[in-house]
Formats: sequence, structure tokens, C-alpha cells
Amino acid sequence: MRTMEIPCFPRNVEISDPEYLYKTRLKQKPGSQAAISIPLLSYMGWPNDPAGREDAMKMLRAWLDGEDPREFLKQIPLIHQNWGRIADIVQIHCGLSEGGHQQRRGGASVGKSIFLGSERIKARGASQANMWEGWSGYKDSAHLIAAVIAVCADMQRRNSKQPLGIGFQDLLPIRVVCLVPELVVGVGLHYQEYGLNRVSMGGGEPMFDPETLWRIPENIGIEPVLPLVREILPEEIAFLNSRRAGNRGRANRLETTPVS
Repeated sequence: MRTMEIPCFPRNVEISDPEYLYKTRLKQKPGSQAAISIPLLSYMGWPNDPAGREDAMKMLRAWLDGEDPREFLKQIPLIHQNWGRIADIVQIHCGLSEGGHQQRRGGASVGKSIFLGSERIKARGASQANMWEGWSGYKDSAHLIAAVIAVCADMQRRNSKQPLGIGFQDLLPIRVVCLVPELVVGVGLHYQEYGLNRVSMGGGEPMFDPETLWRIPENIGIEPVLPLVREILPEEIAFLNSRRAGNRGRANRLETTPVS
């Protein structure tokens, strides 16, 4: 079992009004929460690369101090791209499980989530092969990655209803972690609990590996925050029903299993 070495919050935090938190933090400098956001980002971006985490923390400090660490900045677009795919996998898995879908086929699984996710975002260059590759590299911090993408979506949704003064740069995932790390951790706690302990309704294994997942410290000082569950549409279930079990990218053949 692995636990992240990140500072705890100075007091127990329960976030009841995310919108107020967004407005408050947008008035502050991104580095105001650096004590926790920097190590948190290092685990999210380099979960199985200790040397990379050390380098990342130095580059993140320089970036938040207003410097221009070009090597780090070059990595951000690819990191964000991979994070979007990882978040899709986690959120689709939750949607399948919470909706009780595919029970006769073993319930929710990473394979089903990747199959469905690759079809949803293939217009942006995703394929089952590169989603499996991304999952292999980032699965041990996937709970936090899914959390920050969920927070970004919430910020965007609220801003579209009533402008919060959020610009494009404010919605970039790495910047969002710097702005509201406690909210990312709170949602991450929810996904961590789900991914370690929730066996899909049709059976099978939990989503995360309990031996390798980077767990949030138990005494972190924040309560779990429930994200919106991604609804799985009927046409997506029909598409999953056309998938042969165990297929990770070969041509699919239609089967006769009814839509659940």
C-alpha cells in the first residue's frame, strides 16, 4: 500500500459551497496553495517516476513564481490530454456501476470503460490502444485525475450559467489543482473509496490496485465530496452490447444481448 506524502490541511474542511470557493481563489495568486498543490501535482503527473516527481516540483515552484520553465511547459498539453482520457475511464466506470449496466456481462470494468471512452473521444485522437497505454501510466493517480477533470467541468458549468470571471487559463486542469487543491482532494477521496471498495454489481474486481494506488492520507483534513455521476446513455449501452468480451481493439461483431 502506498500513501502520498502531502501536507494535511490545517483544519477539517467541509466544502458546502464550491462556487464561493472558486470566486475566492480566483482573486488570489495561483501559488497561494502551493504547499499542497505542488506535491499533489507531482503525484498526479508522475505517479511512478520518483525522479520525475522531484524535477516536477522544482519546475512547478518556478512556474508559480512567474518563471518560464520551458521543458515543463512543453509537457503540459500531453499531460492534460492523458488526464482527459483517464478521467473518461473512471467516470464511465462509475456511470456503468451506479446505473447497474452490463450486469450479465460482469458489470463495470476498465475494459468496457476504455472501449466506450475511445468511441466517445476518437475524434480527438483517442483509440483503445492509447487509452490502455495512458491507463497503464496514470492508473495509480487516476482518482485525483478524475477529480480535477470533474472540478473543471463543474467550474465551466457554473460559469456558463452565471459568469464567475473565469478565463480559459483558469480551466486548465493543472491550474485548477493550484487554485482549489482541497476540492480536488475531496472529490479524489470519493473516487478512491469507489475504486478500491466498490465491486461492480455484476461481480468482478475493484477498479484500482490496492497495492499500487497512491492513497490520500487518512488524516488529510477534508471530507469526501460527491461528484456528478456521468450518465450512460441508452445508445452507449447498445454500443457496448456490440462488443465481444475481451476485445481490446479488434473489429467488433454485433451480438444479441439485449440492452440493460
